[in-house]
Amino acid sequence: MKLMVTSQNMSRCALALIAFAALALNAGAAIPVGNTNVQIGGFFSQGYLYNPDNNFPTQDKGGTFDFREMAFNASDTIGAHLRIGAQVFAQKFGNIGEDKVTLDWAVADYNFAPAFGVRVGRIKYPKGLYGESLDLDIVRPFVFLPYAVYNPVLRDFASAVNGGSIYGSINAGKSSFDYKLFYGSIPMNPSKGVAEFYNNFGAYSNDAGGVAALKMDYAAGGQLVWNTPISGLKFVYSRSWFENLDTNGPFIAYPPANLNSHINRFTWDTISAEYAVNNWTFASEWQRTGGTINYGAPPFLPTITSPVGWDAWYVSAARRFNDKIEVGTYYSYLKPRYPGGGPSAENKLGDWAVSVHYDINEHISCKIEYHWIDGNYQFFNTPRIVNPSKSDSSSMVAVKTTLSF
Repeated sequence: MKLMVTSQNMSRCALALIAFAALALNAGAAIPVGNTNVQIGGFFSQGYLYNPDNNFPTQDKGGTFDFREMAFNASDTIGAHLRIGAQVFAQKFGNIGEDKVTLDWAVADYNFAPAFGVRVGRIKYPKGLYGESLDLDIVRPFVFLPYAVYNPVLRDFASAVNGGSIYGSINAGKSSFDYKLFYGSIPMNPSKGVAEFYNNFGAYSNDAGGVAALKMDYAAGGQLVWNTPISGLKFVYSRSWFENLDTNGPFIAYPPANLNSHINRFTWDTISAEYAVNNWTFASEWQRTGGTINYGAPPFLPTITSPVGWDAWYVSAARRFNDKIEVGTYYSYLKPRYPGGGPSAENKLGDWAVSVHYDINEHISCKIEYHWIDGNYQFFNTPRIVNPSKSDSSSMVAVKTTLSF
């Protein structure tokens, strides 16, 4: 395995390690906040990605240190029912994120009773088992959650919405039901990972910069969790949709012309199950997305209407052996609902992953993960993730160290 480590990557890694060390020295120290209920926390992670066969999941075939995340949060409880809090977040995921600090979430949460509460602000997006807990890296063995359902390229786009939600928990004998309903907006622009899906579409000129503008009206949906009478077993159904997604940018066949696209509604349906028993955690999810896209570049390209969407699923198992070591594995599969006529590798993505998680102490953890990948569906070839020659199969190694405080 030949590691391609440039001086630029080394300097970035050195800066990350300096920041990591500074945080580690203070991780165990109490931060004075006076006689209040204020709680503060955060995390910093630095990783390394190596894929000898494809620029996947980022550009930099052969190895990159451009894989890190950092966040800082603070919250306060006011009285018996009101909680306020916020988190800032930055990431470097290949050419996505660029270490820019963004507002990850910021909420005012008023809990009237266990069965009813209200959140307003920038709220977490409830999708699947782990959509609201993407930041809780220390609680799972995996570097990457299954790509088929939790695409890391969408982390900066689909983790939160600006709006509000209602939620609650209702007892039902020996079981209970948790519910959430939400409504809000998701800002879109070409710097976010969602732009890669449009640039990979093949209709925009990547040589001219790819999609130039993206917007949507709103996002809405809900989630229902059944906590069964069997301890540790739960089932989840999540449904959400995006309304009126519009894009425009230079047409690939004639860049001076503008190509527009429109999707009336794009839906996400996810069915999930998780069972935590003794030191084991088993999980499985199935997800279907879908919508109808209209696109055209008059007078050069008349409006074309086409269905879009994909099906995804995975099964996973993880076991904690002691307070230091946890291992996990999963198989995930992704395929288009309306496959094209290209090679079979372009119409599937199967991914076996094996991961080892080691906790150095209560603040610092290390992970190493290996992937065997069959197919290249949703591999990108865009200005930020250039991958013109996609191998039908490949492997990938991911290493990650995280400090939580």
